[in-house]
Amino acid sequence: MKSVLLVDDDENLLDMLKEYLETRGYVCYTATNGEDALKTLNTNYVGIAVIDVRMPRMSGLKLLSTIKSIMRDFPIILMTGFELSQREISSMQFKADAYVTKPFSMDYIVKMIETLRRK
Repeated sequence: MKSVLLVDDDENLLDMLKEYLETRGYVCYTATNGEDALKTLNTNYVGIAVIDVRMPRMSGLKLLSTIKSIMRDFPIILMTGFELSQREISSMQFKADAYVTKPFSMDYIVKMIETLRRK
């Protein structure tokens, strides 16, 4: 089963990504914050996550770190719409499997997901 967890506080983006990925055969789970994302991971089979870097309550980097401390090989793509600090870039380079800058094409994110799923 191809499944993906999409995490972003922008519900419009979540809806667009979910709809696009579902038309390509993915089962999609969505969360608007890190806490809900962790709950989803604990209760569902998820093959990969696409996580926004900057979110309220728990940043995407904190979520990344938490997930990787539990499931080291779990594939994660980070996405951001902001210029990143050197600390953020360093964090992503050591833990994230890939990152993408918003805006991005839907085809590009699907290619990234497919590439990471095959690893």
